[in-house]
Amino acid sequence: MIGVVIDQLPAQNTYGGETLYRIVLIDDEPWSAAVLKESIDWKELGFYIDRLYTNPMEALRAICADPPDVVITDISMPVLDGLELIRKAQFDGCTSRFVILSAHRNFDYAKAALRLDVVDYYLKPIHPGEITTLFSSIKATLDEEHNLSPGETLPAGRFEEILAYIDANLHQHLTLQSISDTFFLNRTYICALFKKHLDVTFSQYLTSARLEKAKFYLSHTNLKQLEIAEKVGFKDEFYFSKVFKKAENMSPGVYRKLAASRWEKPGS
Repeated sequence: MIGVVIDQLPAQNTYGGETLYRIVLIDDEPWSAAVLKESIDWKELGFYIDRLYTNPMEALRAICADPPDVVITDISMPVLDGLELIRKAQFDGCTSRFVILSAHRNFDYAKAALRLDVVDYYLKPIHPGEITTLFSSIKATLDEEHNLSPGETLPAGRFEEILAYIDANLHQHLTLQSISDTFFLNRTYICALFKKHLDVTFSQYLTSARLEKAKFYLSHTNLKQLEIAEKVGFKDEFYFSKVFKKAENMSPGVYRKLAASRWEKPGS
């Protein structure tokens, strides 16, 4: 199937006076997505399926531009598999929770999913009872986050600790969830802290910090671009170059040459 979005529901985001949480479903097999959509009473669970994507690349762009509360994705898909989709989405700052549904009983997949802070990993076919239990738990967590009092404050210096931790671990796979787990803070609260103190999102700060460190390596070392990319958290040299060029309006190679020429000028 060539189509990108196989369904988009009307904006029925309330039920019984309660706001429903938004789900995006990604599966290259339309029949599988349709079964999951129709076999569960999502409204009773407090959710609604906003979109169903069969094209993972289009899905990636959509969830990064407007992160839903939950993303349910298959693993084995053409062009971009589910694990890589999650990794790229998290790197781009997607704050969604991810659930994997797969027909593959592969332990390596499950281990990789755990490293990506995936909420859960289920094998197809899915029993409705399993989905009900899982999403009841997810809803409880989301309710807790959304009921967070905006008046809560961190002890002095705590936010600086978060920033220092991020800057010292740029080479790691950092996500909003991993920061939340490390500092025992609510994800929504962490997002609010970045907006309050720096007027940026968590993902904007993380990308900026990675690029600043990359510029230091480009200017002051002879490390290869792939090595620099890995040191600042990019596992893909091509993607590193793409993000760098978008932010600096030049490639890492051009930036390095300009930096070298500045150092060579007398009195500079």
